[in-house]
Formats: sequence, structure tokens, C-alpha cells
Amino acid sequence: MSAHSAVLQGRQLAERQMTDACAVQAITGTTTDPLTGVDTPTYATVYGPAIEPHRGRCKVQTYEPYERNPEVGGATMTIQRYSVHVPVGAFSPAIGQVVTITAAALDPHLAGNQFRVVALLHKTAATAYRLSVEEVV
Repeated sequence: MSAHSAVLQGRQLAERQMTDACAVQAITGTTTDPLTGVDTPTYATVYGPAIEPHRGRCKVQTYEPYERNPEVGGATMTIQRYSVHVPVGAFSPAIGQVVTITAAALDPHLAGNQFRVVALLHKTAATAYRLSVEEVV
């Protein structure tokens, strides 16, 4: 089997494990509330069922819990790091995008969770795009 064939077969196997669904949104700009002057980001969906039916496949993964507990404004937050796997070439991932889990086949508490992309992993023979994400709890 050639290296090319092995990678394609690996991608098929990786996608079979992507039993969850997600939507990925990118920041497109901001809007300012005329009463408060507060800026709020605006988003556009770049990946998910709204873009193309039966798309949005993903898998949430963590090998070992990793958390940080920064103090912000006098309150302590917990930030958990995970990875979200999506099919290679499904969209162009970027740091700052927001991933929302829209359906979870095996974990009823995963749907609705939101993550922010904080790092990308691209490699020649990738079987999936593995997005490093953080969830603020």
C-alpha cells in the first residue's frame, strides 16, 4: 500500500469515529450597542450543518485533563483544554474560531458546549484536523 493510500484510508477511519456534530463560527466584525457602547463580536458559520447538510462531523478528545485557574476581575475561572477533530479539508480552521457541539452521540452532556480554537495542528499526512480548544467553565 502506498503512503497516499494509507493516509486516505486513515482519514476514512478517523471520520468514522467522528460521531458528534458541531458548528464552527469565525468572527466577522463587531457591533456596538448604541445605549451602552459595548462592542459585541459578530460571527459567520464556516463549518457545520447550516453550511452543507450532513456536515459538521467532529469528535471531542482529551488525553489528559489540563486546566488553568486564572483570576479575572476578582473571580477564579477554570479553563479546560481539549481537542476537536474534524475532517481534513472540511474548512480552513483559524485561531479564535468558536466551536459549538450541536449533537453528541455518546455523551448527552457534551451537546451545547462551546470551545475557542487556541492552536492548530497541520501536518503532511494528517488523518484529521486536530484543533486545540479551550472551554471556559
